[in-house]
Amino acid sequence: MASSTLPRRKLALGAALTLAAPAVQAQSPVTITFRFNDPEAPQMRAALDEFERANPSIRVTMQRVSWADAQQQFLREAAVGGTPDVAQLAFVWPRSFAAAGALRPLDDFVRRGIGLQGWDDFLSRDLALGADSKIYAVPWTTDTFAMYYNKDLLAQAGITSFPTDWEGLRAASQGAQQRTGKPGWAFPAGSCGTPSVWFFLNYFWWSKGPGLIDRDGDTRFRISMTAADIQEGLEYYDRYLREGHNPRSSLSICLWGAPEVVEGLVSGDIAIASLPDPVAIDVATKWRQRNGDRPVPFASAPHPAGPNGSRTHLGGRMLGIGAASRRPEEAWRLIEFLCRPEPTFTRHYTNYTLAQIAALPMRNWTPDLMGFPAQLRTARSWGAYNAGPVPIPFMWNATGRAAGSVFIGEKTAAQAARELHEAITREFARNQR
Repeated sequence: MASSTLPRRKLALGAALTLAAPAVQAQSPVTITFRFNDPEAPQMRAALDEFERANPSIRVTMQRVSWADAQQQFLREAAVGGTPDVAQLAFVWPRSFAAAGALRPLDDFVRRGIGLQGWDDFLSRDLALGADSKIYAVPWTTDTFAMYYNKDLLAQAGITSFPTDWEGLRAASQGAQQRTGKPGWAFPAGSCGTPSVWFFLNYFWWSKGPGLIDRDGDTRFRISMTAADIQEGLEYYDRYLREGHNPRSSLSICLWGAPEVVEGLVSGDIAIASLPDPVAIDVATKWRQRNGDRPVPFASAPHPAGPNGSRTHLGGRMLGIGAASRRPEEAWRLIEFLCRPEPTFTRHYTNYTLAQIAALPMRNWTPDLMGFPAQLRTARSWGAYNAGPVPIPFMWNATGRAAGSVFIGEKTAAQAARELHEAITREFARNQR
C-alpha cells in the first residue's frame, strides 16, 4: 500500500503546484515603459517610484530621449509596432501622430474621469484631438512666455511700472539702453529652423486681432491677416535693432533660452527678456548662486496688450499611450497619477505647471514669477495653426526667414511681408480641402 500511495501523493502535489502556478504568476508585477524627454530625469524617477509604491502591481521603466530626436524616433517605432506604453509629447504632436497610427485613442478612458475637475478643465484640449475628433493625448503640463525683467535696471531708467502696450514697451527698452548703457529688450533676432521671433511676432499680431490662419466654421480655415498686418509686426521689431536698444549681436542668437540671454539677465547686462517660466527659474537660480541671500532683482509681467488683449501661446507637454501598448489599463493608471498635483508636482517635478485651470493657483509661484499665471489666463491655443492646412513648421520657418531678411537689411518690411503672405497663401491653396 505504501509503495502505491507515494506516487499518488507526488502526483497530487505536482498537480496542485501546476494549478497554483498561474495564480502566482498573475500576482507578479507587470512592467510598462514611460518615454520622458525633459531634463529632470532624477525628479521624474522619484515620482515614478512613488507611483510604484502606490501601485505595487506595476513597474515603470523610464526611457530617455532628447526632444530633438523624440518625434522621429516615436514615429519610427510606431511603424514597426514598438512604441512605449506612455510617451511625453509636445503640445502640437498628437494630431500628426494620430494620423500616423502611432497613438491609441483615449476617449474610453477619458469618460471615466481625469484630473482635478474633469476633461473640460484641461487647457488646449483641441490640440489633443485627431482629425477624426477622437482624443489621442491628455494635456499634462503647460507654460507660456511672459516678460521677465530686471527691476533695478528699469528703475535706473526711471521706469517704475512695466508697460502694458507695445509702444510703451519699445519706449521702455529704448529708455533703459539710453540711461543705463545696457540693452533693453534684447530679444533673439537670429534666423534658424525654429526662431524665437516667430513667437514674438505672433504675440504682436494676436494682440491686434487675427492670426496667420484662423477658423472659418467648424472644418474650414481662412488666411485672416493681410500683408499690411504682417508688415506692421516686422517693422515693430525691426525698430529695436535700428534704434540700437536690441544690439546687432542678437542677430546671432536664435533661441529664447540661449546662454547669452540667460547670462545677460543673471549678470545684469540685459534689462528685459521674454521667456517661458522654466527658463526664468533657471535665471533666478543662477542669480542666487552668485548673490547669496540678496533678493532677486527680477519680476515678470504679461506681454503688452492690443485691442484683442495680451495674447501669447499655450505651450506644454501631453501624455499619450502608444498604439502598440499591450498594457493600456496600466498605462492609463500612470497618466491618471501624473495628472494630479500630489505628489508629482508638489514634491518632484516642481518647475512645471499642470495643464488644468484648477491647478494654476495651486503652484507655489515665487514673487518674481507672478506674471506667468496672469499670462496663462490670457494665452491661446495654437488651435487653427495646428489643425489648419498650412503646417506650423512651414509658417515658423518662413516667418523667421522673412524677419531675418528685414533685420539684416536685405529686404524692406513691405517686401518681406508681401512674400510671406504669398508663400502662406500658396501653401494654403495647395492643402485646403
